[in-house]
Amino acid sequence: MKILILLDKNFDIDRKKLKEFLLSNCKHLEFSIFEKPFEITDSILSKPKSFNEIHKKYSSEFKEHERVFCFTDIQYSDNYFIHEHKNLSIFSFAYWELLTDLPKSNGLIYFITDYLALDTDTSGFRHEKTTGCIYDFLGDKRGIDAGMRQAGLCPNCLKRVSELISNDETEGIFEDIKILMNILSSSSKWNKDIFETVKVGTSTILKKRKLKSESGVSVVIASPGDTQQERQLLLDTLERRFRIDNHEKHCGLRIMVSGWEDLASQNGYAQDVINSDLIKNADFVIAVFKHKLGSPTYDQATGVQRAESGTAEELLQALDNSDSQNPVGMAYFFSTAPVVSLDTPNFDKIADEWKKLNEFKTKISTKLIYKPYTEPNELLNTVLKDLEKNIVTYISK
Repeated sequence: MKILILLDKNFDIDRKKLKEFLLSNCKHLEFSIFEKPFEITDSILSKPKSFNEIHKKYSSEFKEHERVFCFTDIQYSDNYFIHEHKNLSIFSFAYWELLTDLPKSNGLIYFITDYLALDTDTSGFRHEKTTGCIYDFLGDKRGIDAGMRQAGLCPNCLKRVSELISNDETEGIFEDIKILMNILSSSSKWNKDIFETVKVGTSTILKKRKLKSESGVSVVIASPGDTQQERQLLLDTLERRFRIDNHEKHCGLRIMVSGWEDLASQNGYAQDVINSDLIKNADFVIAVFKHKLGSPTYDQATGVQRAESGTAEELLQALDNSDSQNPVGMAYFFSTAPVVSLDTPNFDKIADEWKKLNEFKTKISTKLIYKPYTEPNELLNTVLKDLEKNIVTYISK
């Protein structure tokens, strides 16, 4: 199958990497990138008007291709992701940053696999609920995040489609689809750009260290103000669950969980007190983020900003390998963008906070492996397993 890809003038994606990625991973699908200047002039996409205008200008370029995929940031009048007319499909990435923190490159590959998967399945089946299967309907556009991270086929859909395939060409296309989905899922789960090759860095490997207290492993929970539910769950149940779920038995050490709530009311800049009384004495710092980073911290003598937020400062101390006395850092980020209407009074503020959080994630991405979570109980279970592993790895008895 020959597929032509059109990239709107202002659609920010690396053409060279896109071409190399598709060429390297597709044996049966034949992609080509439209190299001539291309721009959609509509401020809002509509069917068939927007499609007819593109066909009128470029129809001669489309004849050699069975499918033409166009990618743009312009919004549809009905706010859908995709519409199709003749052999042209236009995919809209409008307000992408509010739906996910994954890059558009991952979204582009998702839309390609989604379209081709539907084209392969003649039954027309779609999951009404978001399951992570490529055949999800995505009536709620926020499901795009889970779709990219889980990118795959549920057992029922795999069985159905496999039985529908009737020729070698379709079977080959389906094999390419599965390869693309596997790469997409692997990269998205770790918040990586699908076009980027994972390289082994030269970061310092942490050495084992002794406990700072004979009573057990000191664990500090760090989080901004929009994580009250997650924070309370960790403070109230992490220590008990670590014991009754046998994590304590497996690693041979008990944990002691604390947060700023355990500090007495006292004089001094709050962040300095937290640093000296909690972070300095911690073996592990567990940072949890949802939709915002928090308020910046400042040097009290000079007024210069120290860190993007209190939680950021606490985590960054843990990631500073220059001092072996610093705690080990662990970080978890909510996987879905904030859900807001465009007419929400504080829309710009919410979008700005989300942007700052994503910039911070990028900043620390070379310093630790952070993980996504979708709801508080999933976070708790992930932290329990990770904490046991890290205690075994980094704490000497």
